[in-house]
Formats: sequence, C-alpha cells, structure tokens
Amino acid sequence: MKTRLSLSVQVYAIALVNLLLLLGVLLAIARFEFHVEFRSLLFAPARDRVIATAREASFDLEQIAPDARTELMGRYRATYGADFYLFTNDGAQVAGKSVKLPEEVQAALIHSGPPPARPGPPPPPREFGGEGPPQRRPPEDERINIFQLSAGGLFWAGARIPVPDDRGGPPLHGTLLIAAPSFYGTPLFFDFKPWLIALGAAVAIFVLCWLPFIRSLTRTIARITRATEQIAEGEFDHHLPDDRGDELGQLSGAINRMADRLQGFVTGQKRFLGDIAHELCAPIARMQFGLGILERHVQEEQRPAMEDVEDEMRQMSSLVNELLSFSKAGMRSDAHPLAVVEVAETVREAVAREASGDVHVDVDEPLVAIADREYLLRAVSNLVRNAIRYAGTAGPITVTGRRENTDVVVVVADSGAGIPENEIDRIFTPFYRLENSRNRDTGGVGLGLAIVRSCVEACHGRVQCRNRKPCGLEVEIRLAAA
Repeated sequence: MKTRLSLSVQVYAIALVNLLLLLGVLLAIARFEFHVEFRSLLFAPARDRVIATAREASFDLEQIAPDARTELMGRYRATYGADFYLFTNDGAQVAGKSVKLPEEVQAALIHSGPPPARPGPPPPPREFGGEGPPQRRPPEDERINIFQLSAGGLFWAGARIPVPDDRGGPPLHGTLLIAAPSFYGTPLFFDFKPWLIALGAAVAIFVLCWLPFIRSLTRTIARITRATEQIAEGEFDHHLPDDRGDELGQLSGAINRMADRLQGFVTGQKRFLGDIAHELCAPIARMQFGLGILERHVQEEQRPAMEDVEDEMRQMSSLVNELLSFSKAGMRSDAHPLAVVEVAETVREAVAREASGDVHVDVDEPLVAIADREYLLRAVSNLVRNAIRYAGTAGPITVTGRRENTDVVVVVADSGAGIPENEIDRIFTPFYRLENSRNRDTGGVGLGLAIVRSCVEACHGRVQCRNRKPCGLEVEIRLAAA
C-alpha cells in the first residue's frame, strides 16, 4: 500500500531540508573560505569555561592549606561531574585521587613550561579540539594557557596555573587536569542548555514563519477537495469562497463556474428528458388504445405478432414512465417542503407493492426521518424490485432500518452475486447497466438506481452501495432523523 503524507508534512519536510542545506553551505563557506572549522566554534565556549575554572582553582589554591587540595579537587568533581587533578609540569601529582596518566597526557603535561619571559611573537596557536602534539596557546592573561586531547578512553583538558610552594618559595609551574568520559560528558566541556535554547528558538521561528502559510494553504485545499467531492455527488449548488488573490483563489473561482455550468447542463438534460417523456405519453396512450381495438378484429394466425407489438408498447410505456419519474425527482423545487415520515410504515408499503418473493423487513419503531414520503417510497420500491429481479432466487432479501446518531439508515440487502468493485461507483448513472445488451429477460432500462439516487437526494439524503461478504449486495439510504 502506498504511504500517503499530508501536504503540511511535505512542506515542513522540504523547508527543513532547505534549512539544513543552507546551514551546510554556510559551514562549507566558513571552512574553505575563512578557514573556520565547526569543531573550533564548538570548542570555543568550552575553552573559556576551562580557563574560568582554572582561574577559580588558582585563587582557591592560594587560600587553602596544602593538605586540603585533594578535598578541593573532590568538590570540583562533585560540581562538574569530571575528575580534577593537580600536577606540576615535571609530572609530579600534587592533589586529586591517585592516577596514572596516559602517555599522551604525560607528554602534554611536560611539553611546555611557563609562558616565555622575553618578548617576541608567540608560537603558532593550537586550536582547542585539534589533533596532533599539543602546543601552547597564547596566554590570555600571561598565566593560563590550555591543551586538550583524548587518551586512555577519556577526554582530557589541561590548564597551566601556578601552584603555591609548600616551602614558601615562589609558585611552581603546574597544570590543572580535567578528565571526563567524553567531550559531552560534563557541562564544563559541553553545555547542552545554550544549544537547546538555540534549537528551540530556531524551531519557534521556523514554525511561526511557516505555520500560517501552511495552515492557510491546507485549509483552502481541504475546502476545494470537499467541494469537488460534493460536486461529483451532484451537489452543484455548493460554492467556494474565491476571495484569495493567488492561484488557489483562481482555482476556486474556476470550480464555482464549472459547478454552475454542470448544474445548467444536468438541469437542462433532465428537463429535456421530462419534456420528451411527457410528449410521448399521449401518442403511446393512443397507440395502446388503437391496439386494444385492433386486437378484437385480428385473426388467430396474426395474434403472436399482435402480442409482440403489445409487448413492445408496454416496454415503451415503462421507459417513458421511468423517464418521467427520473426527471421529476431530479427537477425538484427547493420550495418543496420535507416532512416527518414514518419509515417503518413506508418500508412495509414499498415491500407490499413490489415483493413477490422472500423479503424480510426489520425496521425499528418508532423510526421517523425528515424526507418526502413519495420519494422515499419510490426509492425503497425500486431497490426491492431490483433485488428481486437480480437476486430473488439466491436467498432472502432483507430490508432493515435503524437510527445511527443523527441519521436514519435504511438498508436493502440481498444474497446474489453482487457487482464488480470497479462498477460500484457507476451503477447510479442513468441508463447504465451491467449487461452488455438489454433484453426482456433481464428487464429494466438502467434508470432504477438513478431514480433512487435522485429521490434520496431530493430528501437531502445520501445513498451508497457495497458488496457483502461472502456474497450479496446492499444499498444504504441515509436520511436526517426527525
């Protein structure tokens, strides 16, 4: 089964893809044109936080006794969720829990000493987050510079800070080491909150910019879809608002004009059929009267031919009557009032008029609907007649009536062969028949179900047809409950 995505989801997805592509292009320009890497942008806030923490640690080390330094490292660990160690630059551990440093960290620890005493250009900076052997960064305040690397399954950062001498001498050159399971393992390295806030702001701006447009677009398309479905069902009086100044407004106007023209064509067709049928009634009646007189004087050997002529006249009369019924139902006046109709009584009358076989009636009482009794009677009669004609020998025919919420539902069901699924939407079309040829054995002219539809729509109702399982066909009439 083909997966269907709503238009709004597709538009949102396209807009999101465009946003991601634009971001990728900007990052590529920054990387190749300005030599700025995303990693550097990501690590820059972490470097600032490490430097700030190192300054704080340097101040705290000056205020506490030497034997309290390990406790200080423990407090930092509890605060930031990472391990803190204090080493001198010759590799001697001063504070923190005992640890054996990986070779890479040991090499970075003793790689560079304090900032140069003599003036001169600083060595090339090493980006925070870079690869390769660590290099000293230019000192921000002539006291602190940092390095970072991954070693021993941990992410390490080191900040050069002075370590007070226990013997009262000048401060030693030391390094504050910070170890975490990964770069994202501690808010000291990577803080999710600013990124989440930025992401939320981007999503909010994205939604505020696109949501009004998409909602306006989808609402208009939904109205157009409902209107075209109603027009396809023959409700040509439904019109769309065409106040939009874009292509959708032009489409709505075109659909309104199409509905008006279709209504004119259908109304003219039914009026034409009704006029023809009405004009044919008088000559058919005169011919039938003449055949009745002629029948009394015809010779015996000519009687079969006479019966064939009378049969043809009956077929013609039936066709004209069906045309009159169809055009009358389709040409209903909007001023024709609907009334409260007793559904059970009307169904029983229709079954009594048409049934010559096994027809079971099961209609709730009292069950009343808003309809025209004559139209409802004719619709049920035609359905029962069709069921008897095409499936009367296959099993029982049932007519049921129930109330469902605000609707009254009448269903005529049989146990026949049903109809092909691809023909269901066409059986209510005038003059449409499943058989390839029309003959007296099958009967009918293809107007029975068209008349049913016209009568039900004249009552402001709906009619639909579906196959039953394992076999059979049922036609459902749905009217407004009184």
